[in-house]
Amino acid sequence: MLGIKQSVLFTAMAAVLGASSAFAYEKGDFIARAGWARVMPNVDSGQVGAIAGSEVDVQDSDSLGLTFDVLLTDNFGIGLLAAWPFNIDIEGAGSIASLGKIAEAKALPPTLTAKWFPNIGSRRIQPYAGIGLNYTLFWDEKGRGGTVTDVKLDDSLGLAAEAGVDFNLADNWLLSAQLWYVNMDTKAKTNVGDVNVNVDPWVFMLGVGTKF
Repeated sequence: MLGIKQSVLFTAMAAVLGASSAFAYEKGDFIARAGWARVMPNVDSGQVGAIAGSEVDVQDSDSLGLTFDVLLTDNFGIGLLAAWPFNIDIEGAGSIASLGKIAEAKALPPTLTAKWFPNIGSRRIQPYAGIGLNYTLFWDEKGRGGTVTDVKLDDSLGLAAEAGVDFNLADNWLLSAQLWYVNMDTKAKTNVGDVNVNVDPWVFMLGVGTKF
């Protein structure tokens, strides 16, 4: 009788451990995710040309986010943030706030990070954190005000930090939540003068994914 109980216990433990190892990230794993991504700028603007008290602001923007990770060891890997281009609206602030939207542009912020995947002993949850580089490309800039008729944004290169967590759903499908902080600086060159803008956004993504 004791042997039967022990056999049942060992079978149950093996099932739990099997489920755990099925989701636990290991060397060679590839994780792909897709979902809603939101860029939330934390703007610090300089003065626009010689217009006293003038500043600019950058509005939040949403797009399709894509992330890809590859595990180089059981606990360390490389991650890439990609996205469908974001539509960026730029508004006047300070003494030119009454102008409202003065420009728009498209932006693509690919971000490459070295990531740590700690083993927390859970078969349902996998947290991770990373640090790396962001390169943001701006294009299709357009002036949208009677005052600002021409604008050009410099691309940005800066550091980025990331944190996130994956929740195991079933059969290597997962729900993920990810957050980045990006050091993003640009110079806007306009027909009324140049302005240095520290955009420095938080980027949040909520999505689904799978592990291969």
